[in-house]
Amino acid sequence: MTYRNKAIKQIKYIEYQNEIRDELAGVEWPFASSDLLEFEIIAGVSNKAADLDNVVKPILDTYQGVFKEFNDNRVYHIELHKQMTAKGNEYLYVKVERWIDALALAVVNDKELLERTVHVRVHTNSLPRM
Repeated sequence: MTYRNKAIKQIKYIEYQNEIRDELAGVEWPFASSDLLEFEIIAGVSNKAADLDNVVKPILDTYQGVFKEFNDNRVYHIELHKQMTAKGNEYLYVKVERWIDALALAVVNDKELLERTVHVRVHTNSLPRM
């Protein structure tokens, strides 16, 4: 990658962040700084080759710059979706909620136990509430 291309990518990144920031103007942050959070993000893109992972970092960085109570280390779950749309109709849908399904997890070093539990489907209504 040449320096010129890198500079162009940085400019586009900043422009993207500025668009997100402008959309958030006047929005109040309803969560406490201690809340665990989850994001649901739907990116409407017009290019099938668009990388979905490139959407997340600028959103989190921008939220951190806009909302003083927000820190991306409090994000415990992110759900991403990519939807195709016509050129010129690109969009982002972002929903932020408290992550209520946070369960305390013990570190498991038992390989056999880990192999047995990885393939088990857990129904959330059967788990104890904390």
